[in-house]
Amino acid sequence: MKKSIIHKILVPVDYSEASTNALSLAIAMCQRHEAQLRLLHVINPHRYSFNSVALGANLWASVSLEEAVEADNRQLHQWAEDRLRDQSIRYSVECRAGAAIDRLAEAAEEFSADLIVMDAQTTSGLLQYVFGSTAYHAIKEAPCLVLTVPEKAQINAFREILFPVRPVPGAMTKYDLARTIAQRNRAHLTVLGLFSQEDSEEIKLIGTTVLSLNKQLVSDTIDAEVLLWQTDSAVKAVLKQAEERDADLIIVTADNATSDHRLFSGPFYKQLVNRSPIPVLSIKPRETMPKANAQNKPLTMLPTFRPFLPALPG
Repeated sequence: MKKSIIHKILVPVDYSEASTNALSLAIAMCQRHEAQLRLLHVINPHRYSFNSVALGANLWASVSLEEAVEADNRQLHQWAEDRLRDQSIRYSVECRAGAAIDRLAEAAEEFSADLIVMDAQTTSGLLQYVFGSTAYHAIKEAPCLVLTVPEKAQINAFREILFPVRPVPGAMTKYDLARTIAQRNRAHLTVLGLFSQEDSEEIKLIGTTVLSLNKQLVSDTIDAEVLLWQTDSAVKAVLKQAEERDADLIIVTADNATSDHRLFSGPFYKQLVNRSPIPVLSIKPRETMPKANAQNKPLTMLPTFRPFLPALPG
């Protein structure tokens, strides 16, 4: 088994059930990856804009923002101690004041976090559609990987991992991480190559990448399966496969690519984070997907793959 690439995990907490659920998964990951944990609580400075707090009926006391941070820091220490005293992991806590996303990205940078694990609570209705969730903005701003955990997803280990691959830059970036997680969890990995039309350039790009992945999977002795799927909706395809395979985790490339094809309506990862009932691990692309050779022919069947599956209805 290769050495883990996850050494430091940052978890933003607000004492809610959703963030406590995310913390449970982060603790389990720290144990499997022998990683260090840090808890972050961000204070809204507007709570202290009048520099006073209520002590009781008609009793008020002046308090500075610095004092408020110190008080919240003590509360966070106690909260963490109650939940982590029996866990064999190294951890630390800190409180910061300001805009939540800014402080989260700042803390991740200073902590040199490899991964942020956070709840995937979203806004609702039109605001979510237009602006996206807090998790979506955290993924955009964070300097590291972000794992979003839906509130009702009670998952502490990954047994089935779905690894969608699309014809976008950075599709190969996430393999090292997928391999690490699959090995540490002894999980089965399903590589799902997605393309929109059989006669398009997309399938050539997907074919090149999937062939490379297949060779790497064999070399790394990962318990894996590779298949190709033609679809007009990548999000529907991924969610359908996740449900049918009872997946515990989806690993995606967090790109902002758009296209005339519905395959790219999105961004893709924004839709998945908002709609997935299971954790989604978002990875920002750092390399370009290899271009297909001009002489490559469209793939119709590869010996080690399943045949193309039909397009999803709708």
